[in-house]
Parts: sequence; C-alpha cells; structure tokens
Amino acid sequence: MSDEHEGLEVVEFSDVEELRNWLTTAGTAHPGVWVRLRRASSSVPSITFRDLLVEGIAHGWSESTRHGCDDDSYLQKFTPRRSRGTASQRNLGIVRELDSQGRLTEEGRRALDL
Repeated sequence: MSDEHEGLEVVEFSDVEELRNWLTTAGTAHPGVWVRLRRASSSVPSITFRDLLVEGIAHGWSESTRHGCDDDSYLQKFTPRRSRGTASQRNLGIVRELDSQGRLTEEGRRALDL
C-alpha cells in the first residue's frame, strides 16, 4: 500500500493512546489524513471506527469518506472539522460523555462551537 491516498498521507494506529498523541501533535491546522482501520477479523492491532470518532470529536476532527483498501482493512478520511457545531444526536451524546469525563479538548470545544 502506498503512503498516500488521494493526496493525503495514510496513517495507522495500533491503539487509542497512539491516536490521541498524534492528534495532540497534529493540531487542527493539519490538512488531514486517511486512517487505515483493520477489520474485526484482522489479527493486526488497530483502533476501531468508534475510537476514531470519539477521539476526533474530542480534538476537533471529523471522519468522512470511507474507501476499501484490502481484505483486511479500509481507509477512513479524517480531517480537522471544517464547520462549527454538530447536529448529529450520536455526536452530541459523545460530546456530553467526553465533557463529563473531562476529555473534551479546547480544540474540540472550538470546533463544536461550545
């Protein structure tokens, strides 16, 4: 697999802590990436789509397009949130959960217009 897909870098995270550290370093000025997520049947350690969603909300990032990659994985486009706020009930529930746990970062608050 190439290290780039449609002009953005392809990255992979084996656990949530690695993703969290990357998001802290990347900040919200980053152009975005494609995250390679392993399927549940894979034996390779990987974060899940839910991990990506939750940590993205916490740090002001958003997942969007999904592309197939191979039998073992797929690519999920992941970029800093471009619009303010969220109308999704799923995301609002995650925001409440993150906020109550003290895990919603200032970047996340700004991106969600909180």
